[in-house]
Amino acid sequence: MKMHIIKGLILSVFLLGICSEGMAISAYGDDFDGPPSKEQREKVRKRIETMKMWKLTKALDLDEKTASRLFPMLNDYDKKREEIEKGIRKDISSLKDALQVNDESRIKELLEVLEQKHNTLKGLRDEERDRLREVLTIEQQARYLIFKMEFRRDMRRMISEAKGRRHKRGGKEGYGRP
Repeated sequence: MKMHIIKGLILSVFLLGICSEGMAISAYGDDFDGPPSKEQREKVRKRIETMKMWKLTKALDLDEKTASRLFPMLNDYDKKREEIEKGIRKDISSLKDALQVNDESRIKELLEVLEQKHNTLKGLRDEERDRLREVLTIEQQARYLIFKMEFRRDMRRMISEAKGRRHKRGGKEGYGRP
């Protein structure tokens, strides 16, 4: 009974958040003149998270107990991964700058830092996979791997379509792209 309530709440939040033309387009409104604001990106991120939870609950047929263990754990790993990836993006930007001025020692330093961060990400993925084994059945683990792959593919497709709609509706060229 409680699981039906949870599924109903997640579905309600999902439907309220996704009812507009497209997640990214609706969050950005009609302002196509520049990159999305931090608030707009956060709004889209929350919608995607809600949709992910709802679809994951359905795909894995999660009960309340499993969902209450799984979602906080996944959110924790997502936050850790996001922080590392943010650092990687910053280091890549610094690497580009070091290449521009041909600073070989800085390039070498940044390559080592980037390798360490990639190794940290790998360790985080391994740790997450081990923890998932503790929470999910073998069938749910298989469904989770398939879900992750398909969800990422769907998100890339939706983002690509939203960018296409943005250009068709008279927006400027994408930021950082010709």
